[in-house]
Amino acid sequence: MTITHRAADASAAPKSEKVARLACCCKLSDLLPLVRQMHQQAARANAARQEQQAA
Repeated sequence: MTITHRAADASAAPKSEKVARLACCCKLSDLLPLVRQMHQQAARANAARQEQQAA
């Protein structure tokens, strides 16, 4: 997965508004395996919780 960060040009902002800005760019297709893994872990934890309650 490739994640790039770039800071906005501070000289382009007005002097009265000095706010740090950060942009993050990544591909959603790179995040899909992580989302799938989190979903599976949550489903397993939920199933285990239901089994404990049934016992």
